[in-house]
Amino acid sequence: MERIVSSKIFRRFLISYLIILIIPMVAGFISYQVSIDTAEKYSIINSKQVLNQSKRILEQNLDEMDRFVLQLSLDKDLNSILNKNASEKNNIVSLLRQLDNKISPYATTNEFVEDFYIYSKNSDLIIIPGSVYYRPYHFYENNYYVDMSLSDWEEMILNNKRQIIPSRPYMHDDTPTNVITYIQPLPMNDVSNHKGSIIIPIENQKLNNLIKEVEKQFNGWAFILDENHQLITSNGIDKTEIDALKERVINKEGPLYVNNETLLITETSEKNDWLYVAGIPQKTLIQEAAPIKYITWTVTGITFVIGIVIALFFAYRNSRPINNVIKTLKEYAEPDSKNDYDFLHGNISKLISTNTDLQMQLTEQKPLIKDAFLKQLLSGEITERTTNLHEFAKQANVSLSSNHGYVAIIKVEGYEDMSSSEIYQELHAIRIVIQQESMKICDKFYVTNIHSDKLVYIFLEQEVGKAFKEKIENMFTSLQSLLQEEYRVLLKIGLGHPFHSLSGISRSYNEAKQAIDFANFSYEKKGMYWYDNVMKETAVFHYPLEYEFRLLKSLKEGDFIEAEEITYELLDENIEKRSLSVDMHEQFIYELKGTFYKALDQYIFRNDNTGEVIRQKLRVITIEESMEQIERRLIEVIQLYCAFVNENRKETNHSIVKTIEDYILQHYSNAELTIYMIAEHLSRPEKYISQIFKEETGEYLYEYLEKVRMEEAMRLLTNSSKTINDIAELVGYNSAHSFRRAFKRIHNMTPNQFRKTIE
Repeated sequence: MERIVSSKIFRRFLISYLIILIIPMVAGFISYQVSIDTAEKYSIINSKQVLNQSKRILEQNLDEMDRFVLQLSLDKDLNSILNKNASEKNNIVSLLRQLDNKISPYATTNEFVEDFYIYSKNSDLIIIPGSVYYRPYHFYENNYYVDMSLSDWEEMILNNKRQIIPSRPYMHDDTPTNVITYIQPLPMNDVSNHKGSIIIPIENQKLNNLIKEVEKQFNGWAFILDENHQLITSNGIDKTEIDALKERVINKEGPLYVNNETLLITETSEKNDWLYVAGIPQKTLIQEAAPIKYITWTVTGITFVIGIVIALFFAYRNSRPINNVIKTLKEYAEPDSKNDYDFLHGNISKLISTNTDLQMQLTEQKPLIKDAFLKQLLSGEITERTTNLHEFAKQANVSLSSNHGYVAIIKVEGYEDMSSSEIYQELHAIRIVIQQESMKICDKFYVTNIHSDKLVYIFLEQEVGKAFKEKIENMFTSLQSLLQEEYRVLLKIGLGHPFHSLSGISRSYNEAKQAIDFANFSYEKKGMYWYDNVMKETAVFHYPLEYEFRLLKSLKEGDFIEAEEITYELLDENIEKRSLSVDMHEQFIYELKGTFYKALDQYIFRNDNTGEVIRQKLRVITIEESMEQIERRLIEVIQLYCAFVNENRKETNHSIVKTIEDYILQHYSNAELTIYMIAEHLSRPEKYISQIFKEETGEYLYEYLEKVRMEEAMRLLTNSSKTINDIAELVGYNSAHSFRRAFKRIHNMTPNQFRKTIE
């Protein structure tokens, strides 16, 4: 054996096999590089999603502040106070009391506006929820900017134009903090006639809470710059470092690296041109590739070791006969393969174990899919008109055999201002207990959580009547008593109107939220609050952002029924159920018209007369008209809009089908022609063009391609003397055999038989 191993022939065989073994090593290196690039790509995507989510939440809060300021500026009591002189201070006590009753709830329901105050220039008053300062400097003694004198404060804050002032050090009741300042002069419609201001100091910590997820999830940092590139807030990075990075992030698009160690990701707000910047350490980007790296190099190493054993074996086996001819082999011993078998056996067991772990991980994902499906139901993203609705429901393990029921929200009392890992664990345990005890009483519901201290119940039933309502009430009553007696946990429950369609779930959920919001101000320690029975706020109109998003979505999709239903819901809530003032009524109609104007910004309306017709119909809608006239005009606008969208979509579909047919007629002879190639030509997804073609023509795309090829084949068989092989190649088949088989399947005869019938 030693003589064979040392022979030249053996070495040549071995070198050949070792050269082949270089391939898996190269493949391992390429796989490793791909894994690093893929991990970085998805980490960038995840970090951009986190940054976008923070931006979206902050913009929503700013929108809520704008709406709050707009509604407050229209208040008659406030405008009366603004018009009073300093000599009339003692005569406006009743007005101040009425105004305080209106503004106090805002300070407790929205953390961004909890420290707001109103300055009346003529009467020289500072008004805050629950109190009034008859001298501004009295208010300034307890609430002042560290780097700003009293006169500077009066000039830059009380009497300044509308703006948001970047972060400044601030003292609030002897507590140092940093705030950004939102300033809105009054009245809003007359800048030259300044009568006062609404000022909202917002603590930096509240903004930091929105961007701290970048530090928590990616061990990175984040900061926000305003439209003038002044620092709004930051998390995980100091101002000196931010100043050094400003030039690199301003006017830069896409991610870039700093010192090859930190990835900078920027997002610019379309609303106010604020710049959101996040820095992600490179080690965080590649840590997701660590398992792939380990598996890649492990498999590559194993492959290399096995390859060497096999190379030695085959080199030995193939060189042995030749060496036997030249020399006499005196000793021969087979290589010991027992260890190799044990090695393979161990790795196969490891692969089986890994596969089992993957199956367990997939099983663990099912509750997350179910939870996401329920949240989409609550937000109104899923309705009866959703494509493949029941397939989605089946994947989420949700039965939609009924579309009637109620939505309820359970709130665990006593945890509003508490946050720690122990509190979260305790709340998690309480939620589990609530769900388990609920299942013992009633099993016709689905449940998900919206906050750590809130659970949302969706009850589904074939018929919603008094008996089912009493059953729900009895269930929650029993649940409240059980949790209080055995666990000393107090629950408050808010319930909405019954829904009779899947699209009504979102409406019932919003009503339950309003009921639970009312419960938060109730002095009762526990209770059950039906939406119909609670005291609803009638001073402001009802138009949540989710309703606007749903209306825009239904208009964009041309869904007339959904858009009409949402409009009726909003009109019923604001006109029939609320006692709105004339100003609020007008503002509601203005906001609703604004939504339709937003929908008209789509590119398909920009060069079409239909858009101008719709705008004209919107312009003539005024508060002076009766409610029936306003409702009729809105429905006409929806009909025109949806009809145009559907017609435009139909024309687009016709154009796409014509393009597909022309492309097939030009390229049917290409044997490599596939649906993927057609989709690439149209720059559309394969599933999309297949579905459009089937809807427009009634036949599948591959059937049409085969029909075109067969028609051309019949023409060639009839009018030419070409062979079957030539015809098969000309009409796009890889072989004559596959052509004959397809021809016989369609025409029930072979090509030769068809040619004979023609002859």
